[in-house]
Amino acid sequence: MSRARAGSTSVPSQRAHDGPAEPGARRRASRSLWAACEALLSAAEPRALARALDRLSEAFDCDGVALHVLGPDGTLEPWCARGAWRTAAGDLRGCLSVPLCRGEERIGTLDLLGRPGRSLHAAQMSLIRTAAGALGAALGARLELQRLRSQPGRDPLTGLPDARAFHAQLEHEMSRARRHGAPLGLAFVDLDHFGPLNQRYGREIGDAVLAETALVLRLVLRESDLIARMGGDQFGVLLPETDLGPARRCGERLRHALEEHRFARVGHVTASIGVTASPRGGVEGIELVASGDQALALAKKSGGRRVKAIEPAPVH
Repeated sequence: MSRARAGSTSVPSQRAHDGPAEPGARRRASRSLWAACEALLSAAEPRALARALDRLSEAFDCDGVALHVLGPDGTLEPWCARGAWRTAAGDLRGCLSVPLCRGEERIGTLDLLGRPGRSLHAAQMSLIRTAAGALGAALGARLELQRLRSQPGRDPLTGLPDARAFHAQLEHEMSRARRHGAPLGLAFVDLDHFGPLNQRYGREIGDAVLAETALVLRLVLRESDLIARMGGDQFGVLLPETDLGPARRCGERLRHALEEHRFARVGHVTASIGVTASPRGGVEGIELVASGDQALALAKKSGGRRVKAIEPAPVH
């Protein structure tokens, strides 16, 4: 497969069309892009990559799409490709290679092969710039968790830290918060009706949902936040320097992200979330966990699909 230099374009003889694309076409292209990002997050779904590439091909109206990832030695390695990359001699159609980054970290490239006789117009280039950030975040999270699954202190299904690592980090963050007089937010995320889901679709699909949930939640959080699998369908989140109000807003973002994501075979999943924050929720790790558990129980008892916090009693 011939590839253009990263960030460069090979432009066909036909002049690029700089006018705006038809609004309906832009909306369809945008939907295809976000569907591709969702497919990339389907870490345990065998056909997810093919589905992601098909969606990207639709979004950019091109003949070929490929993803390269940065290998351990710093070189780009082919990861997956779709479409007619073998072209005849003299075929000078446009080819674009876009760097993909997760934050400041280079992840790989998105390569696009245009259709014969067409150039990318301004609306497509705008969508490609949007895609670079969205795909870099999704691909980076997937590769990171795949890499971490076999490491000690990691949950082998999701790649997240396990419960023991979570509690160790909680004590470290509590000590740092007390030392600097900063708050520490905590959230417990529990999937609603996960038992019936497992019974209906089987353990393999249930495990796929948990692995995908880890990716969806990770993408909502800051790099400084920690998310762990506590066991079963429950996840714990540590939010350094975050008081109760911002922790509650983060809980809502986590809930919305899960509800908006479409899981393969299962469709949409909801969650109950309990949030708390030190020092009002506790000055020791065990107190903060108890406060978070109490808030989660309240969210579940209130019908699920909501975020709850235990408001501390006023001090007189």
